Amino acid sequence: MSGDVSGDVSGEVSGEVSGDGAALAGEPATVLLAEPVYRTDGWLAEWREVPPRPRDSFLLRLFARGELWLRPGGAAEARLASGEPLTGSWRVDGPFPLVPTSWPDGTGTLDGYLSEDAGGWWFDAVYTGPGWVGSAVVARVRQRFTPRGHLRMPGPGAARAPDVASVRVPDVASARAREPRPGAMEPVTSPRPASLEGLRTLLDAASLRGRWRVVAGPAYGTTVTVSSASAFAEHGGGFLRLARGPDVAVGLAPAAPGAGWELVVLARVDAPPPTLSGVGDRIEDGAALRRLGIELLAAGRFGQAAPILDRAAELSAGGEASTSTGRVIDLLGLCDARIRCAFAGSRFAVLPAALVAAADVRREITLGPGAFTPWLDTLRFLRDTAEPLGESLRRIADLAGAGPSSSGLAAAAAECAEAAETVCGVLRSTGSPSDGPETIESSAARVDHALAAGQDAMRETADALAAHGAPEPGSAGELVLLSARGGADALALMRDRLARSAPAAAARFVLDQAREAAGVTAGYVEVWRALLDSHWEKIISTDQALPFYERMVTLLLDLDAPEDALVASEMARARAFGDTLRENRAGPGDPARGLGGAPPVSREGLRDILTRHDAVVVEYFLAGDLLTVWVWPRGGPLTRVTRRVDRAGLEETVKEFGRLARTARHDAASRAAMAAALRRLGEVLWDVVPAGLLPADPDEPVTVVPHLELFHVPFAALRDASGTYLVERHAIRVLPALAMIPDLTAPRPGRPANAPPELVALVNPRPLPEGPQLDWTQERFGEITGMYGEPVRLYTGEKATAATLREVAGTGTVLYFGTHGRAVTEVDDDPMMSYLVLAPSAGHDGYLRALEVPGLGLAADLVILAACETGGGAATADGVIGLSRAFLTSGPTGLITTLYPVGQHAGFYLMADFHESWLLDGLEPVSALRHAQARAASAQRVTAQEPHLWAAFTFFGLGSVTRAAGEAPTAQAREATPR
Repeated sequence: MSGDVSGDVSGEVSGEVSGDGAALAGEPATVLLAEPVYRTDGWLAEWREVPPRPRDSFLLRLFARGELWLRPGGAAEARLASGEPLTGSWRVDGPFPLVPTSWPDGTGTLDGYLSEDAGGWWFDAVYTGPGWVGSAVVARVRQRFTPRGHLRMPGPGAARAPDVASVRVPDVASARAREPRPGAMEPVTSPRPASLEGLRTLLDAASLRGRWRVVAGPAYGTTVTVSSASAFAEHGGGFLRLARGPDVAVGLAPAAPGAGWELVVLARVDAPPPTLSGVGDRIEDGAALRRLGIELLAAGRFGQAAPILDRAAELSAGGEASTSTGRVIDLLGLCDARIRCAFAGSRFAVLPAALVAAADVRREITLGPGAFTPWLDTLRFLRDTAEPLGESLRRIADLAGAGPSSSGLAAAAAECAEAAETVCGVLRSTGSPSDGPETIESSAARVDHALAAGQDAMRETADALAAHGAPEPGSAGELVLLSARGGADALALMRDRLARSAPAAAARFVLDQAREAAGVTAGYVEVWRALLDSHWEKIISTDQALPFYERMVTLLLDLDAPEDALVASEMARARAFGDTLRENRAGPGDPARGLGGAPPVSREGLRDILTRHDAVVVEYFLAGDLLTVWVWPRGGPLTRVTRRVDRAGLEETVKEFGRLARTARHDAASRAAMAAALRRLGEVLWDVVPAGLLPADPDEPVTVVPHLELFHVPFAALRDASGTYLVERHAIRVLPALAMIPDLTAPRPGRPANAPPELVALVNPRPLPEGPQLDWTQERFGEITGMYGEPVRLYTGEKATAATLREVAGTGTVLYFGTHGRAVTEVDDDPMMSYLVLAPSAGHDGYLRALEVPGLGLAADLVILAACETGGGAATADGVIGLSRAFLTSGPTGLITTLYPVGQHAGFYLMADFHESWLLDGLEPVSALRHAQARAASAQRVTAQEPHLWAAFTFFGLGSVTRAAGEAPTAQAREATPR
């Protein structure tokens, strides 16, 4: 196996070993890893050799120090860096002591043999056990040990070797001779278990039967066949099995006669383990299968546990519905076991469905009929006590009023009945499953007040009756007096029960537990993401996990936990985007380089980001037809708004405006349709935002975090009821996720803060691979370069090539593209093939694709993509995939992009106006873009408004640390160099 991780291992030997024993201290160790590859149906396909990745560094730490004791009598003990001792035994076969050890809790084993070398011993061993997040690890460890002190190493007679049993692993020649011809091998048949006990027996017996490939050790790459469950016991002296498992057999075998022992790893090949055939048809006890699956999972037999747990889930879903708390808890345990089993076997394909099932069960256990709700339980007890009391007092009042009793006695009885009815009325109108701790606290106070008032009324009535003397035994007066006193006592007990139940505190505890459990479940997706190596795999996993996060967000909102719901919203978006951003911006000595993972999102971390952020935040999340909007004004607090929307209608309106924006010529009907679409979007997306939370200063930025199709919305052009565009009231900047802010704002090595703007521009490449030449833009571009200080690097015509861009990408603080562009909008078509058009050059066709951008080494802090559709692409849960993603992850803090095609003249005039507001008037870039767009909007006649001409431009990112020029340079256009 290839790929080794080595580290210095040192340790002190404690204690003494005498007689036929030894104490050994370890030197540098080498660890080799093997990794299983599973088919799409979940069965093992093969084993592959992989170099250790950052997530495997725990093995280095585990073997950072090593001590090994071989004690007299055959006892062995090993101690690794974890400090926990491994215990086992040692026996000698010839000159080679065999040492199998295991952790006390049975979670892992370290088994091997010692071979003598000059001045020391080599320990060749295999580690099997849990690895990253419970996944199974098979690793070979080779470590040199040195005896400490004057201790005698064990000789051949120190302890006899056990009878080794298993299939003899042949040498290469004999193994190939015995390799069955294709089709000649007898099929391995499997009885169909008719009962759970039969299945359990079959699992135990068949775990060794089948066809195995030697993936490490003698006869590497050959295949052996175990034809029966007892075959390993039939062939003595060939293979000492050290580790059990459904898909791998690890042990020691003779390398050659008299040549000693070597480590052997056998991996099951060809057919899946035949032990579970027919389980779904013959066994219908879902609860028993669940327990068996969890037992197999705990024993590390993941391949066998997976189909059993899957079948248990099918039976649970198809069985009779039950609202009992016990059943729901069992379902939760089943979901957790399936998720852990998927991780252990790298069966990531089953994770999305398992996570959704876990979220549904979490909702049921938290808010369903079988949920633990102390407040409602307390109210139910109070109602069950108050209603009979009220009924009893009503009957007594009716009797007192109908009999010969005095009017005073009848009035007293009626007062008691009325007091009880008031209490019952308050209890009937109180309590809802959606009540939060604050609501419960006020409701509990109202209930306590009603109970106290009823108690006082009944006690006063009883005291008034007693003041007239003791009533005659058995009289109506005695009945009324006793009922008043009993009612007062009953209400006092009810108050005591209410106080002892502490419903608000109990609700807070339940809520905290539910939040914590939801966070743990959501954390599985973060673990899943961390285990994926491919950027595309991470993007796809984010999309696949979206149904799970939709459930988590709505659950947390129903639990009145808006901050936790916002955390779940952040975890559901731009995680692969964040990974790439963090990796690309890491400097050569940055610890983040090579780890490639954005930190997990937490409530504390997100609150810190919001507190430090310099703008109002408006974040959106779509879950079915539920739209959630979080608004964080500067300084807080967080406000959440939810509303039901016509999701299909919303998506169609976004697409409709996109189609209209791409129309070459407009008439009155198309202009009216654009205005109507922008008004509908404004009503749904912006009218719901409380106006009092938004800044009064129109130049104070508002950070908008869209979701899914909302990334295609031109927020600056949204209209209110009066027809006012949003850009006239607010400067809008768009971010894929709030969690990206720390990496976007982190200082970049070599980039000084507040550096003056230095322009690098590629304008009107010639010849263009597609699209008309932009000669007019080139002629007028001096109006823009004239607003910059020196130096200005302007490249036009045949100089505007990808080769030139690579040469100058590391210079300047502003990078400007004045050319054509196109977005690839479908994931299946690879949106990272979205491109900008440059002039062709040797070795390059002139299409600067998004996937090339990260390798340019950009120094610019602000990138202006003044071309068509540069902000377009495929909108996924991980954000827009296209040019905007490629550039933002490559260094800039802010981009100016376009959502739709833009005209040459309109686009240039808008960019010239932007530069004037930024460089000459000293506005922040996002505010300068607002001014330019607002002026463009106001310049259009009411009857001829075409907002797409200016609304396509979007500020993507945070801003720019590049400062505007302190003094306005001459307005006369400078001749930029080089050309």
